[in-house]
Amino acid sequence: MQMNPGLTGLRCIRCASLWPPGDYPEGCPSCLSAGHPATLECRYEAVGGSAMPLPVLNPITLGEGGTPCLAAPDLAQAEGVGQLWLKCESANPTGSHKDRMAAQLVSRAYLAGARRVAAASSGNAGVSIAAYCAAAGLQADIAITHHCPPLQRQAMERFGASLRAFEDSLARWPYVENLCRNEGAFAGTNYLNPPVGTHPYGVEGYKPIAQEILDAGAMPTDIIVPTARGDLLWGIFLGWQHLHETGRIAHMPRLHAIEPYARLSQAIATGDARGQWEAATEQYSIAGGTCTLQSLEALARSGGSPVEVSDAAATQAQQRLHRRGISAELSSAAALAAVAQLRHAGVLDAESSVVLMVTSDGRRG
Repeated sequence: MQMNPGLTGLRCIRCASLWPPGDYPEGCPSCLSAGHPATLECRYEAVGGSAMPLPVLNPITLGEGGTPCLAAPDLAQAEGVGQLWLKCESANPTGSHKDRMAAQLVSRAYLAGARRVAAASSGNAGVSIAAYCAAAGLQADIAITHHCPPLQRQAMERFGASLRAFEDSLARWPYVENLCRNEGAFAGTNYLNPPVGTHPYGVEGYKPIAQEILDAGAMPTDIIVPTARGDLLWGIFLGWQHLHETGRIAHMPRLHAIEPYARLSQAIATGDARGQWEAATEQYSIAGGTCTLQSLEALARSGGSPVEVSDAAATQAQQRLHRRGISAELSSAAALAAVAQLRHAGVLDAESSVVLMVTSDGRRG
């Protein structure tokens, strides 16, 4: 396990300033001081070959990645699109896409000499970080809410995590901030308000999803991604960007962000991702009233759009997936519900090739 020697630095997605390789859990220092938290994007020296560059080579692993990309012609026909695939991230070791990020992030924490990792989680990230910290011999400190599903909470505890429960999602962040700024913990998630994306080395772990989709024979026109703070959305974008820059694909697919109530659309309308847009939802994995600049950038650069999916529509989609043998968390099933909305809006048509990100298993929600 070592840091990639080809990692040359990080570039701000807002001001384009360059920073040397290192840990920037609060994003670009210049933009943060100006009151605009902004994600940093890893930059690598040009090398031969088609391998997807990642920050940590030979990271700690529990077998993440290589998840199924299942063709669903019945769903494609029902929705009136040309092709449709289900990228089943529930096949990762702890049951969600978060394992890809945790492998890179916890490995970096270990290499940086950290002894503990602190994170705020609605469930999936906490389980994943706890598992990978157990594999690395590190302590995991997870801030949850009182509404965290019991099965997720129990999984964190089985992996040895120390849990602290708070009334709501925003209340967790000062606790994590204190652990990271004052007690030497490595940041496993955002803790700023307004938020920034998770540590860029962790988010890089999502890039191989693009390669896996391509290797499965799918060249989508559109990818639908359940989204809260946009780590997965941005990481998938980075993967397709790499494939485009290296000549593997001619055109980038559009990325669409699924949310349970309008956040991104309001941020786009105001031109500012720093607002608060709270509402109630059962889609706990993509809940919360904040969004990030990286989400707006992924949509803008790929030509995609935000899609608001109600709990009722997500529940109907979840039942449809269950009837074909796919167990999906409610927020994951919302991706299927979004297809009809995008089709009705004219964004998708009978020639569209669509990948749905089924981000997590529905059997522990």
